[in-house]
Amino acid sequence: MEALQALGLTPAAEALLVRLMQHPETSPTDQDPVDELLTLGLVERIDGALVVRPPRLAMDALAERHTKQAALARESADLLTELWKSAAGRQDYLEILPTYAASQAVLNSVQKDAQEHVRAMTMGNLAARELKIVEGMFDALDRGVRYDVIYGAHVLQDGNALHMVQSCIEAGEQARVFPHVPLNITIVDDRWALVGARAEVRRGPEFVALVVHDSPLLRGLERIFEALWRIAVPITSGTELNDVTAGPSLDAKRLLTYLSAGLTDESIAREFGVSERTIARRIGRLQEALGAQTRFQLGVQASRQGWL
Repeated sequence: MEALQALGLTPAAEALLVRLMQHPETSPTDQDPVDELLTLGLVERIDGALVVRPPRLAMDALAERHTKQAALARESADLLTELWKSAAGRQDYLEILPTYAASQAVLNSVQKDAQEHVRAMTMGNLAARELKIVEGMFDALDRGVRYDVIYGAHVLQDGNALHMVQSCIEAGEQARVFPHVPLNITIVDDRWALVGARAEVRRGPEFVALVVHDSPLLRGLERIFEALWRIAVPITSGTELNDVTAGPSLDAKRLLTYLSAGLTDESIAREFGVSERTIARRIGRLQEALGAQTRFQLGVQASRQGWL
């Protein structure tokens, strides 16, 4: 069935699903298609045997995830197209910074120049590949400047970096983490932005930095930041190392799979052999870990983190 394969089901898993429907006593020898069907919630193990579940709920949930991914791809295409059109036109709103020291000087000036709102996403220091608090940030927070910052996932794997981020949070910064931050961007009051990136070339590390003034390109950078901010995971003063990047336990993956398949709390509780209250508490902890306000958001965030 081409429709199933279009939704990501491999031919081997599809063949096994059909075989199980026609011959429930089938005992597959290849574990990969079995794992695929279990992950999608199309089958379950009961007393060691594989039993086909009603497929509509699972396939509807899978189709919905693909719909969301397609919508995100279209949104990204629109953003990138806007950036391309902007870069292809007039460029008098761009300033190329000749050295890394020049880019650092501009970054340090942000804290004094900012009046209301700073949005930033950071890979860390592009020269030393480490996280540093920029000069004057705490003073800016004290005078009421709002800071929204997206960090790369490395901050959850480095105790010193996480401690540094949490000290900024305690001072008033709003912080989130995203697995693959592609470059450093700092946007100041919707007026200008500093963009920096690092690349490894044969002659060593190469730095590229520029200032983007008020322009369609600046608007595009703002929209990119907001898109990542919506799907990034909040960091709090209580976040521990690897809270997000370590992923869920096997039970949590199973719970997320049941939720994505549309099972009720009562049905999930029966599957786990626990009370509905226990299931509700586990779902609440997952929502907290992924910064999800609703179960729908939980499914989206879990999918984006690769947990489903």
